[in-house]
Amino acid sequence: MIRMVRASVVMVALLGFAAAASAQSWRGQGHVNGKVTDESGKPIEGVVVKMTLPSEKGALDTKTNKNGEWSIGGIARGNWQVDFEKPGYETRRISVPVEELTRQPTIPTVMSVAAPDANQIIADGLAKATALIKEQKFADAQAVFAGLQATYPQAYQLELQIARAYDAEGAYDKEIEHLKKYLEKDPGNVGVALLTGGIMIAKGNADEGKQLLQTIDDSKVTEPVVFVNTGITLLNKNKPKDALLFFDKAVTRFPESPDGYYYRGITQLNVGATIRPDDKAASDKLIEAGKADLTKFVAMAPNAPEAEMARKMLEQLK
Repeated sequence: MIRMVRASVVMVALLGFAAAASAQSWRGQGHVNGKVTDESGKPIEGVVVKMTLPSEKGALDTKTNKNGEWSIGGIARGNWQVDFEKPGYETRRISVPVEELTRQPTIPTVMSVAAPDANQIIADGLAKATALIKEQKFADAQAVFAGLQATYPQAYQLELQIARAYDAEGAYDKEIEHLKKYLEKDPGNVGVALLTGGIMIAKGNADEGKQLLQTIDDSKVTEPVVFVNTGITLLNKNKPKDALLFFDKAVTRFPESPDGYYYRGITQLNVGATIRPDDKAASDKLIEAGKADLTKFVAMAPNAPEAEMARKMLEQLK
């Protein structure tokens, strides 16, 4: 009985040894070394060199020194896959045949500088321009935009950012000009078309703006915020009557969304109060409509940030 137990222990030990040997089958007496340079022949330090034997699970890695040199030893024979990686450079992959009892020649590898990430450059440029706009350095911001457009003429989305910068500056003719350029590339963008039409009306180009708006199929608007934001834009440009058109669209198209009722309500109250001395009947009608919209808004969104303001306004109007 004792012998059987001992035999079992020996067998387990042997099995464990075999498993360990199998797991380490990529190890051996082979050795490889190399040198990594850039296209001008200058050594590249800090390149991660990773060696993988595709037929096994093992992998080793190291880094190049200041002379661009690297070496890895203790590996088995076979066709090893070698990857070279470093931020700012194009990744390289080569295949290296390794023999355990043969001296391997030094492996020369040339890495090319990676092409700049256009998306990141544009994002950095937009962040810089936005900061300049906040500082009201509009000419400097437009210079940043101009540089981005010169480098990336295909990035027509920049037209929207340029338009917003002109809006902040109050240069509405320029804003409209760049919104039109955007629409030339993306004519199906309903949100931008609505915004452009609204700004045209606010600027005084009422006929052109209304003509543009008439080409828009409201059924293609899938979010109430598209109408609401256009209305808010007109409110900010002191065009409450024109803004009402878009808040009406928001309520009609999306009756389940509370925001349209809120903005239409406060706008009706504003317009009603403004025209009261000249047209009391119209004023009363708008004020009652505004009260009804705010009442519905509070019922639909009692915990919304604007709900408390709506309640105060309704209380004052009793």
